[in-house]
Amino acid sequence: MNAYTGRRRAAIAVLLGCLAASTRAAAQTAPGWALNRYEPTTTGDPFFFAEHPWYTSTRRFAVGLEADYAANPLVLRQEFADGTVRTSNAISGEFVGHLGAAYSFLDRVGLSLSLPVSLYQSGAGASTDPLPITPAGSLAAGDLRAGVRVRLIGHSDRDAISLHLGVNLWLPTGTRASNTGDESVRVEPRLILAGRASIVRWAFTGAFQVRGSIDAANLAIGNELRMSAAVGFVADHDRLTVGPEAYVATAIRDLPAAAGQGTSAFQPGQWGAELILGAHYLIADKVLVGLGGGFGIERGYGVPAGRGLLSVAYAPVNREPPAPPPDRDHDGVLDADDLCVDVPRGPHPDPARLGCPLIDTDGDGVYDNDDVCVTVPQGTHPDPTRLGCPLPDTDNDGIFDPDDVCPTTPQGDHPDPERRGCPDGDRDRDGVLDHADLCPDVHHGPHPDPARLGCPLPDRDHDTVPDATDHCPDEPGAPSENPLLNGCPGGVVMNGGRINILSPIFFDTDRDVIKPQSFAVLGRVADVLRASGFIRRVRIEGHTDDRATHDHNVELSQRRANAVLRWLTEHSIEASRLEAQGFGPDRAVASNQTREGRARNRRVEFVIVDPASAESTMTQSAATANVGDIHDTALHRDHPAAPAPAHAPVAPPAPAAPRH
Repeated sequence: MNAYTGRRRAAIAVLLGCLAASTRAAAQTAPGWALNRYEPTTTGDPFFFAEHPWYTSTRRFAVGLEADYAANPLVLRQEFADGTVRTSNAISGEFVGHLGAAYSFLDRVGLSLSLPVSLYQSGAGASTDPLPITPAGSLAAGDLRAGVRVRLIGHSDRDAISLHLGVNLWLPTGTRASNTGDESVRVEPRLILAGRASIVRWAFTGAFQVRGSIDAANLAIGNELRMSAAVGFVADHDRLTVGPEAYVATAIRDLPAAAGQGTSAFQPGQWGAELILGAHYLIADKVLVGLGGGFGIERGYGVPAGRGLLSVAYAPVNREPPAPPPDRDHDGVLDADDLCVDVPRGPHPDPARLGCPLIDTDGDGVYDNDDVCVTVPQGTHPDPTRLGCPLPDTDNDGIFDPDDVCPTTPQGDHPDPERRGCPDGDRDRDGVLDHADLCPDVHHGPHPDPARLGCPLPDRDHDTVPDATDHCPDEPGAPSENPLLNGCPGGVVMNGGRINILSPIFFDTDRDVIKPQSFAVLGRVADVLRASGFIRRVRIEGHTDDRATHDHNVELSQRRANAVLRWLTEHSIEASRLEAQGFGPDRAVASNQTREGRARNRRVEFVIVDPASAESTMTQSAATANVGDIHDTALHRDHPAAPAPAHAPVAPPAPAAPRH
């Protein structure tokens, strides 16, 4: 190595030594950083930690002062080469005042300034390499913070959720020596969510602060992730907001290489959180005062053991002038007094209901308070005796009751020409109205006279066979398909709505077997039914006396009626025209105390069920055969059996079962 080279190396070594000394000297003059973790929200916000943005529609500007005291914001734990550990309250107390101002425009943009001033610091300091950290001995300004925020979606105090973006910029107006500044610019983008739901305000802020890296007291100070949240319950007409608030912050940078511990995020001493209970109250819609206090969690640098906050701001709100008392229907009667808040009282107010019009429910021009028929219009024929009512028409036939001879019976499609409002009658119920019926009191029967409307064909003997075809017109008989027998006596007589058999029907004793000697009379009944197409339905009734048990007699009478029905259907009578029913002893026509009476009660009857009108042309006489051990003639279908005479003796039932 030549002399020149040696001198050059020596000069370089001297220069490097001077630079190192210069660097150490600069570090020694600035051992601290912006220590206080607390960053107040924009002046006028109802929370301490989390922003709840306001804009022009809420207030235009705010100015205020905030006092902040932190207990033990910096407690250092130092490990020495000899293995000893020392914990010291480097900064045991810090009292800071924050001057703030804010302004909003366009109801969307907000600007803010905040200047912290360290009023007092206390503590034992800490021996750190190369210079110790010591509390400031006098007043010291901190870094001036300027901020802007912009509303993107919703209003924080009107909507359940709103979204805002913001950014804060710190200018290096503080000093490291007084623990009030980094002596470098800091920038913090912010995302803000906030809202209002009923009596609850809420806010959340997420931010990332870009700051220079500072290594001091085994701490790696640098970029920080910051999050804050608050929930407040609102009372006293939106003047009071009280609730819990919290923030968490951590440094995010690589630890010094010598430490070999990677990133500083959420490492001991590198992160911390605070939880407080805060309250803000707006006095006279102009002065906002706040009070809060809480404690630190996981004591990172600048996170105190406890913190107390007090704020006062002039922050007038934009209150809309009080609305006039509501009058929804604009009728001059306030809603509080108006019984019809949505209906104007109009030119005819109801004197009994303030703010309501007189009502005309049926719209007939007569108000309800005078209308006797509130829900029925008086129409074109009002009732002069009942205001608001129409003339009554009880039967709704178009003839008003004063003129209606039959006010409760509609006149129908065929009114009576002699009685206004009445229907034309049909006294004989033959379907021909009285004013057209030439025989209004006589049913035209099954054989109406085509020459005399409503009249039957002449039938002198009333056996339903017209005289013109009746071979025996003066002797009651029954219809027959044989012209020589048609209407002539022959064991069967049509009379009184029934088919009267003049000969008994015999059965085997206590059985339902028909004796052959009764086939002739049954054949005549079949002949009558074949010749009388107008008879649509006949009921075959079985009856007994009262000997034996009741259930036995009913069952026996039913079987015998069924047997007669079977015989007739087997002889060409349609089953659909017949029905059978047994009544046992329940319809006696004579006393069961005599042999003769019991014989009369044992019988079979043929009752014409359909058409019922046919009986109006028949007489009501009875023709019951009085023979022993038989069932005989039919009874009138609509009249119960005649009871036993009142003078008939009543005897106890026979001890032995009777013969039927």
